[in-house]
Amino acid sequence: MRNNTLTAAMGSYIDRLRRGWQRGWLPPLALWLLAALLPACGSSPSTDAGTVSASIKNENNYKATDVLTIPQVATAPGADLHICWNTLSTDLLNHPLNPVTDIDAVTFLQTIGITEQQIAAQFAASQFQQAKNVQLYRTFLVDHTTTPPSTCADLSTFKLGGAALVPAQDYVVAPDTKYLLLFAQGATPGVGSKSMVFIEPTPGETNLSVAAPEGASILAFTADLQTPKPVNIPAAGPYVIDWSQLTQDGLGNQVIYQKLDSLFLGYYQMTVAELQAHCLDFDRIATSIYRVAIPTGAKSVDLASAQTDQGVAFTGFAGQGNGFWGVALLCSSCQSPAPVAVAILNPS
Repeated sequence: MRNNTLTAAMGSYIDRLRRGWQRGWLPPLALWLLAALLPACGSSPSTDAGTVSASIKNENNYKATDVLTIPQVATAPGADLHICWNTLSTDLLNHPLNPVTDIDAVTFLQTIGITEQQIAAQFAASQFQQAKNVQLYRTFLVDHTTTPPSTCADLSTFKLGGAALVPAQDYVVAPDTKYLLLFAQGATPGVGSKSMVFIEPTPGETNLSVAAPEGASILAFTADLQTPKPVNIPAAGPYVIDWSQLTQDGLGNQVIYQKLDSLFLGYYQMTVAELQAHCLDFDRIATSIYRVAIPTGAKSVDLASAQTDQGVAFTGFAGQGNGFWGVALLCSSCQSPAPVAVAILNPS
């Protein structure tokens, strides 16, 4: 309490000094020095969820690489192509997929001034800039109320609002122009992609159909979970875990805190090397699984609020055997399906 009172008093004093500097009677350096002292007078570190007991930093986060090799299909130019995903059985993570229930939208992208290799690299790094690269896009939304829902659609049925795709003018041979189809769960273009394919209008080609390629054949992913330092956390609690000092995701991109929406906590009855070999299955091969939602922009959560899918609360790290605990920070609206962060916990 005393520290909090002192912090408030110092803040008020600095505010008065700031007004004095604006009137010209205090050197700005003095104001800066006083402000720099203020955090040292405060209480112990805390974040959104309370007093921090463990911190995920860049040194704790896994390091990953992913490479997208997107197939290309040559077709007749200007044709009203017949697009199907009825045989699609695996997504980019090599997880089983039901084409009837798991595909909500198929999006056609027309890009200008960017190569297929650049598009693939940007999607792999979750850095594809639709506003900059996409000249035109149209989407076919699957109607899941029909029996059965559609698993095929013609290009002319792809729309944006009331504007339909016109293949004769929107799918033609043009300089620096590429075309990409995204098969996705969810209706946000570029997010939730399960498979993707380049289509190429080719003079003299008569092909009028395109099938979604298996997602498992597109993404090559590797991860390093053994080199990063484990995150120390009190075995007996409290369990507030913080990531305010985490600035890079596993792929080396800047972390955008506002996009993080859930934390996964899992216990693994295996070695870290075994999890590393199947890192993208982190949420499928855990012995115990707990989840907690991350409020928008939050940089910490209390693991005590984590629950299983059946509503059983997390009560501590004891009684699990000789395996290990790990956490993952997730972003459901990001282009890459890989976790933003994966860290091994060291309860002690």
